[in-house]
Amino acid sequence: MTIRQRRWHLSLAAGAVLLGFYPPAVAGDGRLDELLRFGTEMARGGNWREAKFRWEQALREDPADARLLNNLAVAEEALGQPDRAREFFNRALAAASTDSRIHDNSMRSSLFWGRSSDGDGVTPPPAAPVLWRKKRGRDVVELPVTLPLPPRLKLDDVKTVLVASFLVNDSDLVDVNRELVRFLRSEFRKHTAFEIQNIMPPPAVPEQTLDDMAGNAPFFRWLGHEHASDVIVTGAMRYSKRDASGFEDTDIVSDVTGQKVRQTRFVEQEEFTFELDVLYFRGADGSLLFRDRLRRQAVFRGAANDPISAFYELGNSIAGDVLSVITPRTRTDQRLLFKG
Repeated sequence: MTIRQRRWHLSLAAGAVLLGFYPPAVAGDGRLDELLRFGTEMARGGNWREAKFRWEQALREDPADARLLNNLAVAEEALGQPDRAREFFNRALAAASTDSRIHDNSMRSSLFWGRSSDGDGVTPPPAAPVLWRKKRGRDVVELPVTLPLPPRLKLDDVKTVLVASFLVNDSDLVDVNRELVRFLRSEFRKHTAFEIQNIMPPPAVPEQTLDDMAGNAPFFRWLGHEHASDVIVTGAMRYSKRDASGFEDTDIVSDVTGQKVRQTRFVEQEEFTFELDVLYFRGADGSLLFRDRLRRQAVFRGAANDPISAFYELGNSIAGDVLSVITPRTRTDQRLLFKG
């Protein structure tokens, strides 16, 4: 090779590094470990597809490497494939059955996806042996992983959603039904791609118990046909306030000594409670698709708090749970990755 050719090849290699291309590693264990480290760095930056690609490359050299199998399981979780993740965890445990780090990851994964799917079809993880409490070692890194969760309902054929009236308690605080319907319609519009029907006034629902309402398919079939609604959202809501004032111990700084002292004083405060039973019906046949109960409480200092502000603050705290029924969401959980 001439000097000019050698310079040309060196220029190409330098350009590849500047553009972010991964240079070829040495053969054997050195290449596998380098791919493992590089993939983990990509994962720490949130680039799970690149990380998976590198770990798959390394796995072709050693299909029984428990470190790679563990990391690929976490990558599959991050990419929304919990079933494939379980397969990789099983392979990793088969290859290194006494490694506490892999057991820890596997148990976290089972617990997480078991909660996310309400336990359907998930085998409870075994009790953690004492060895799981050992130190993790310098060859692993713990990081928060954002895990994508599908909506609880599969609504591929749904285009229109109707938020109908709710059965509410008599309240002199706010017009509970009006504010709740307004809030839910706004949240659905902001966070879903469905057409949220703006029918005013919101269609009334029968005054009956929630159990009777849940089984009232003829009415919700009629309502769905009447307004061409694919999904109907309704239920019952209770919004209340109570005086939560009382004596409590507080730390204050003395004006005389400048020292912190504890005093018992009377504190005025109010407790607001937001209780929502929400039902989702299929407009085509009136069948109940999903039912959930949500409850939030908050205490506000003072004796003249704005009930509408409190209503929307509590509403915002349950919005994610309501939306999760019909739209994807994410949650964060801790995982261990091997880094070499």
